[in-house]
Amino acid sequence: MSRFQEQGKLIARLAAGRGQLLAELLGLDEETLTETPCLERWTVKDLLAHIAAWDRWEYRQMKRSLAGEPPEDVAVDAFNAAAVTEWRDRSLNEVLDELQDARAFWIAWLRDLPENVFFENRSFQDRDWTFPHCLEIQWRHDAEHVAQIAAWREEQQLEEDAGFKGLLLAALNATREELLTAAAMATPAERTSRPICGAWTLKDVLGHVADWEWVGVEGLRRMAAGRPLDIAYIADIDAWNERQAQARADQPWEEIWADLHAAREELLEILDGMRQADLMRSYVFPWGPEGVAYQWLSAFISHDREHAQGLRSEMGAEEE
Repeated sequence: MSRFQEQGKLIARLAAGRGQLLAELLGLDEETLTETPCLERWTVKDLLAHIAAWDRWEYRQMKRSLAGEPPEDVAVDAFNAAAVTEWRDRSLNEVLDELQDARAFWIAWLRDLPENVFFENRSFQDRDWTFPHCLEIQWRHDAEHVAQIAAWREEQQLEEDAGFKGLLLAALNATREELLTAAAMATPAERTSRPICGAWTLKDVLGHVADWEWVGVEGLRRMAAGRPLDIAYIADIDAWNERQAQARADQPWEEIWADLHAAREELLEILDGMRQADLMRSYVFPWGPEGVAYQWLSAFISHDREHAQGLRSEMGAEEE
């Protein structure tokens, strides 16, 4: 594996951890996320502020390392308390924005690093400060909190419902990033030649994701307008998937890539205009049972994660 692919593998695993973290919180309402203790005295909002603070801290340490400076001394308990206190009086949406901004800023900086800088051996007082090791610490940090949240949900018997819109949006963004970072591990030549999902190439998989996202756009547009969800019922999903793949067979990579992004932009634009109450309105879904718009959108989070996991497994970057 080239260093380019190894770097992509590490970033993909980092994105997978964050996607799993936010997906684990789906279906929880604002009161539960901001008022119910989930980790000793911390609420979920406190926990997310804590996670964002450590992303910011890790970025600062990497910059210090590049400048030839030692990492900052940190008293962990005091740092955690200060991070939570700083954001305690801010809204949940503000904390979610900070969580996303801290990670996006850090990852953009990492992607701009030359490979030799990213993989350079670094140590301080016999501790490993190589950048790949720092990334591993962060995804294990997310994984630790995922396990705590899962245990808390089970203990409190918190079932998934029509949860908070801001968290849904953050999860949509994180799991799409999970998919795209997994896709980025493939070289340009592999995108259209290497089978990664049965006989499908990466181009086929992303075209498939785009096809279903357009179905999601059509349904969400109707829900946003308060109209019945009378879109076509797909009786044989496997056959439909294959027909769609065949229809896209001659499309170039660039066209499918643009269509994938166009579908997501339209989905998010519709969601932006919907209120929390709109996400809780019940509809008869094409496959039978009733559901709400929040659940409709949650299905696309699961779909992105399913294919991201498949890509990571095929490309040798799946979680241990």
